[in-house]
Amino acid sequence: MIHPRDAAVITFDCYGTLIDWQTGARAAVRAIPELAHLDVEALIARRLEVELVVEHEFYRPYDQVLALSIQRTGAEFGASVSDASAQSFADSIAHWPPFQDAGGFLKRLATVQTPMAILSNVTRSSLDVSVRKLGAVFSQLVTAEDVRSYKPDHDHWRELLQSRGITADQQLHIAGSITHDIRPAVEVGAHTVWVRRANEPIPDDVRPDLIVQSLAELGDYWRLYYSR
Repeated sequence: MIHPRDAAVITFDCYGTLIDWQTGARAAVRAIPELAHLDVEALIARRLEVELVVEHEFYRPYDQVLALSIQRTGAEFGASVSDASAQSFADSIAHWPPFQDAGGFLKRLATVQTPMAILSNVTRSSLDVSVRKLGAVFSQLVTAEDVRSYKPDHDHWRELLQSRGITADQQLHIAGSITHDIRPAVEVGAHTVWVRRANEPIPDDVRPDLIVQSLAELGDYWRLYYSR
């Protein structure tokens, strides 16, 4: 794997990697009165599958994707989610908390002095709020709103590489989702670190350069490994 100091840019997915997607989504679903009686964990898992379908029907802003996905998922579970509740769920993403290890890791990584960027499927307004919570400086934010498509499509990577005038093998991408991030990053030829927070099964068809359980573990690995 490329040394962080040798990369032209270190990129991150935000939600699920730096921002605690599961905790935020769980709280937001539990706040929807129409869904209070349902199995929240099953509903959250199914909503992610529905979201992928909604994203690839045609381009919609991500707040609309969130709202529609929770309504469709609720309907599958026999519940009718109002437009107001769906919009409240969509708006909640800007308030989802960072992972406890994110701020410290980003602070340590900043000492490497390699530019950092985010590739995200959300709207720029939501991402701006989350970035302020992280307390780190990112030289570039590439959102679905910018490229009008959603990961795992490759448009985020094309925009990043073209705008910076670099090749994929100069990029180091750190992310928590195999589907949305690691697989497409490998496909375009970037170096990858999979932050496998939920101990998901390791797929046979994609090989990250490194697998860690947390950003804290990654920070310790780099400190120990590269100081040898």
